Amino acid sequence: MKDISAFTKIHLALRPVDFRKGSHGLVTIIKETLQCQPFEAKNLFVFVNKRKSSIRMIYWDFTGFAWWGKALEKDKFKWPKNAGEAALLVSHRQLKWLLQGVDLERIKVHQPVVFEKTF
Repeated sequence: MKDISAFTKIHLALRPVDFRKGSHGLVTIIKETLQCQPFEAKNLFVFVNKRKSSIRMIYWDFTGFAWWGKALEKDKFKWPKNAGEAALLVSHRQLKWLLQGVDLERIKVHQPVVFEKTF
């Protein structure tokens, strides 16, 4: 798998997916449900199964689709709630947290401060 930092957009599909669909089924979901272009090389698409025990990530690798998966032996992924949206854009840091078991909806980080002038 490419380094996560190689992707400019990380799309987290909020609805669980049946992984029996395979890569072509996930590509169909990307086009029809997420309404994204799966052939953009810098996009990473992340899916979870119904039990939230497995994750699959898929991206276009210029010659075909590459995917990576992780299945937990215990516990579940803390998947964000479906707030009427099909997908959520997340940062590289948020994806790493999600893979480590962090609940993204409960975490609060400091917001960057932007100054227009100095004192």
